[in-house]
Amino acid sequence: MRFQKSAIALASLGLLLGSAYGSASAASGSKSSTKSAAAASTQQTTKKIQAQVDAIQLQKKNPEEIYYVYVNDKKYNPGGFSYRAFTYGLPFKNYQEYVQKAQVLKTPFLQLEQAPDDFQFQTAYLGVYTPQTWSIEGQKLSKQIVEEGKASGKTVFVKKMTDKRWSVTLTYQGSPGSQQAGAFLSMIAAPAGTPDPSIEYAPSLAEPEKLSVEGQELTYKTGDALKYKTANSTVVNNSQGEQRLEWIDSSTNISYIISVFGGKFTKEALVSLAEQIITGQS
Repeated sequence: MRFQKSAIALASLGLLLGSAYGSASAASGSKSSTKSAAAASTQQTTKKIQAQVDAIQLQKKNPEEIYYVYVNDKKYNPGGFSYRAFTYGLPFKNYQEYVQKAQVLKTPFLQLEQAPDDFQFQTAYLGVYTPQTWSIEGQKLSKQIVEEGKASGKTVFVKKMTDKRWSVTLTYQGSPGSQQAGAFLSMIAAPAGTPDPSIEYAPSLAEPEKLSVEGQELTYKTGDALKYKTANSTVVNNSQGEQRLEWIDSSTNISYIISVFGGKFTKEALVSLAEQIITGQS
């Protein structure tokens, strides 16, 4: 009789513990399901936002049009300060077609009478100019886009603007079998921005070389002159193997950057290209 009572007591305890464990397990499963549902919902929202942004990017744009897109979503835009700019652009595979269009649109002058030795023309790209984020103009624009985007109440805020300024990019590839095989050369011309004095710049690890060409002051950078460390990081940032020549035309206020990677391109060859661009404007 005593054994029977003990068995009944143990059975009752087992049922009680089983009930408690089942409740805890159910609660845990419920929380897990809730988290999964929330994650799925967030993922779905992000996909919908990305689809809207992609549609704006693919939308046909006319010359001078710029679409600034700001997203009011903490998952998609965590810091709340990021935005994107989609502009009208024209790529060219034919150099003469590029020249004809560039002249009609009155873009910054960037033409070469002939390709550099052992290089082949690859592409030209005409795009509406957007202010650099480090410039006074760029900082002012960034503040405007973010403030208007947040105040709009829209998940995807779009601000359409126009700008008559242009940027131009030319690229050349080293000819196969030549001493420049595998080399890549690019030239960019765009309106020069005025650096915002409130932005701190990390100094490079070496002073760049100053040159004078046809009355213009040029800066040549390579090696350590292209390397710098940020104030709060020990990481060295650099463009491995790059040579860069840059200047701002004193009469037009157009910024020029010539960069070459790989091959056996010399500083003198870069200067020769700069001279060709500068003298071609007169």
